[in-house]
Amino acid sequence: MKITDVEAMVLSLGSARNVADATQEVFLVVITTDSGLKGVGVADSSPWIMKTIVEAPRSHDKCCGLRELLIGEDPFKVEVLWERMYYNTYYYGRRGAAIAAISAIDIALWDIIGQSVGKPIYQLLGGPFRQKVKAYASCLFPEDPAHIDEVKLSARRWVDAGFKAIKFGWGCFGVDPDTDVELVKAARKEMGENTDLMIDVGMRWDSKTGIQRAKLLAPFKPFWIEEPLPPDDYRGYQRMAESIDFCWIVAGEEEYTLFGFHQLIEEGMVDAIQPDVTRAGGFTECRKIAALAKLRNIPVVPHCWSSDIAVLATLHFIGSLPNAPFLEYCVIDSPLRELTQNPPRVIDGYVELPNRPGLGAECDYKKIERFRVA
Repeated sequence: MKITDVEAMVLSLGSARNVADATQEVFLVVITTDSGLKGVGVADSSPWIMKTIVEAPRSHDKCCGLRELLIGEDPFKVEVLWERMYYNTYYYGRRGAAIAAISAIDIALWDIIGQSVGKPIYQLLGGPFRQKVKAYASCLFPEDPAHIDEVKLSARRWVDAGFKAIKFGWGCFGVDPDTDVELVKAARKEMGENTDLMIDVGMRWDSKTGIQRAKLLAPFKPFWIEEPLPPDDYRGYQRMAESIDFCWIVAGEEEYTLFGFHQLIEEGMVDAIQPDVTRAGGFTECRKIAALAKLRNIPVVPHCWSSDIAVLATLHFIGSLPNAPFLEYCVIDSPLRELTQNPPRVIDGYVELPNRPGLGAECDYKKIERFRVA
């Protein structure tokens, strides 16, 4: 079996929002083989940059578009192809956009392999460790602190929908300590004591502020505080992790490759890591990242905030791991959230692993074409 085509697509609602919610655009790649099998993958990054990295002509051996590196190759050679893509895109940067584009390609390759052998990807990765995963509703705080009723309504809505864990983040949170306390207090009151509460700071604090603010939130029993600091402040993460003992300090959605996560774990000493399979290198790289977490006996709680194809990929990743207790489930309404005819659903707080070969995505190509702009 050989790869015959790599198609890079930009899907868009046609309007941009300042809030970084990643539900107005999607990057989708479709890899076709001479056997007729097609694999799909996504990257949670700028779709226009992703498309350029896939389609760019070769400049030299360290500056080459990904499509050119894949045509005519055997999709089963995932390790070989990953290393080839990595070393031939050095000039794009060894972390960041190029790795996100490689992630989409890698997911599509594993989709083809799974379809070819008739197995779900998590089985190819050595799983499953579980048949269903506890999901947390991933929500945004309002942009205006005066709209605190939105927090109450959202908390009640998702508890009533069966979620046993809810995360709030971004928006107006992290700017004013009194506002932060009121927002979290409102969420906890509506959720009750039996629902896990996670808080995403959105990288707004320094370590001193983070320690002070975290202690203010302690009475509301957060399960974790996510990305309190900028991603490169490893020393600050270490200070916070050593100072806070009532909840996890977690980070990693801004990290790329095994090298980035090695630095985060060894220097940042976070309590859990958040690799995004659609950013950090696909299944091929993320399973190595997960092995590093296993070595340090810390959980993996992947970031996942995009389409249902990303959710499927994350489910396969989680299903293959012994130390992955949660699925992030974005609850923002957007037609780009559902690009398949079989999107994963939350039932009584859990999502079952897909049982179809490969990713198990039945893509809705009519919808994809409706939102395709490039």
